[in-house]
Amino acid sequence: MTRIYGRVFSISRAADCRQSSKQTVLSVFSIVNPNVFVLPSYQEDLQMSELLPLHKNSTLSSRILRWILVTEPKGTPLPVTVLQECLIVYIKKQVDIIGSHMLSKLLNDWRLIDELGVLRAIYLLGSGDLLQHFLTVIFNKLDKGESWDDNFELNMILQESIANSADSMLLSVPDALVVSVIKLHGVDGNDQHNPSSFVSTPRKSHEHGLGINGRNILNFTYKVSWPLELIANTEAIRKYNQVMHFLMKVKRAKFVLDKSRRWIWKAKGAVTVSYKHHWLVEQKLLHFVDAFHQYVMDRVYHSAWSEMCQGMASARSLDEVIEVHEAYLLSIQRQCFVVPDKLGALIASRVNTILGLALDFYSIQQTLNSSGTVSGIEARCEMELDRIEMQFDDCIAFLLRVLSFKLNVGHFPHLADLVTRINYNYFYMSNNGTMITAPGSESVK
Repeated sequence: MTRIYGRVFSISRAADCRQSSKQTVLSVFSIVNPNVFVLPSYQEDLQMSELLPLHKNSTLSSRILRWILVTEPKGTPLPVTVLQECLIVYIKKQVDIIGSHMLSKLLNDWRLIDELGVLRAIYLLGSGDLLQHFLTVIFNKLDKGESWDDNFELNMILQESIANSADSMLLSVPDALVVSVIKLHGVDGNDQHNPSSFVSTPRKSHEHGLGINGRNILNFTYKVSWPLELIANTEAIRKYNQVMHFLMKVKRAKFVLDKSRRWIWKAKGAVTVSYKHHWLVEQKLLHFVDAFHQYVMDRVYHSAWSEMCQGMASARSLDEVIEVHEAYLLSIQRQCFVVPDKLGALIASRVNTILGLALDFYSIQQTLNSSGTVSGIEARCEMELDRIEMQFDDCIAFLLRVLSFKLNVGHFPHLADLVTRINYNYFYMSNNGTMITAPGSESVK
């Protein structure tokens, strides 16, 4: 037993001695040659003797340098291999360092999220009153049949709306946001990108309806500060405008239905069958428009924004930031059904039709409110009201069947949310897919 312990002690002591001698050699070597591992700065036509001046009298260094100069490798490596093994790794590290600094500048010094929040407030109509006065004036001009295609007048109204808004401080300068009118020659503003806009509407009241099968649409241009325009570039602003055109249709329909409701409410003293019919159709249209507006605010304005902020927080480079913003734009386009795909076209066509029916209903109420109880006019309005109700029921039946079929074959949270809001308490369609209301002639093909 004593021998074993003695042997272990001897081994341990020998190892300590070797470690101590190794450290002593390294310390002496570092004193004799303090710059042996220091790489010199790059200079052209530098001789080996000048590269390592402290090794002039060293036999070992001379032999090593002579061997490097004389010996030829068995195979000459390709330049690509030299770059990959020697340079690219360090270049990537440097790119990552620069990218992290740029990302920090974008998010902190240049306030990227704040700038995207301004775009959200403008193009997604997120600000409560930034564009409220502007849209109210435009909607009233449309109701009165007045011209609204003067760019100078539109920008004057816009600047007045911004100046009187509580959110006016969102814009760095008031004239950073400019509006103009785009002539579409009788087609919808999304026609060039969305086939769903080719939906016929029966009345001419839509011709100047801010893009609901109208001739003109409003196009907003916001000047994004440099270098944030690398992310929110011209193409991104075009996509924001697409979403805004659709949201303005919803806001326009909600505006005219609220106005129609006030007219119907004033006539509530004459409780007749006709009055009840008008009230019922108005409530159907208003329920759909309100439900769709709530869906947009929840899915597009809040949920998509939260997902984008989480993506920005996890981004590690400028490319990832651009990808997150592009994914955000695609998400809000898809949820507003302005992406040119077959499903989006089917849904958007019926949604646009219902929004157009809201304008038709408003035209009827406007006619009745101005002409009184003329029998001929009143009879034509009742026939038009029957057509609106029948077409609305057809569109609702088509929408719910298409959406329900899509939900049965895949997972689409935004579509499920839309169905829940439209078919609240299974008003139109039962849980087993049976339509409760009796639709017209239209069927799902």
